[in-house]
Amino acid sequence: MNRLTFILIATMALAGCSNSLPKVPELPKMPEFSMPELPKIPKLSLPSWAKPKLPSIDVYRPTILQGSVLEMSDVNLLQVGMTKDMVMNLIGSPSIIDPFHQYQWDYINHSSIEGETKIQYRLRLIFDGNILDEIDKTGLEGLLSSD
Repeated sequence: MNRLTFILIATMALAGCSNSLPKVPELPKMPEFSMPELPKIPKLSLPSWAKPKLPSIDVYRPTILQGSVLEMSDVNLLQVGMTKDMVMNLIGSPSIIDPFHQYQWDYINHSSIEGETKIQYRLRLIFDGNILDEIDKTGLEGLLSSD
């Protein structure tokens, strides 16, 4: 049985290596074909009033208000000696109440109007207990003078 298996495998291997495949007949050659010359077409141009006009595209730039938006007239009414409730009724709640600086309120604004004009300011109020002790308007000078 082993001999028969060996002979069968040997004949299959030798038959696979032989060059006895049938030859493929050659394909007939295609005739050469050329495109005829087309006549030249003159360029047409429309008068300027008939040309289509594309609309101009304006990029929309939204107004972005971030932080506390303060009315400068209300900020000018702040006075040392006011209570926290009076301040909150006048200009609203602060942007930040820092747990490490419990007696300091920060009103921070970083805004852009129509994507270009940038407004940045920080109003810092420092309290002594419940009473306003110090008003720091650093960065608000330009905004206060334009009011």
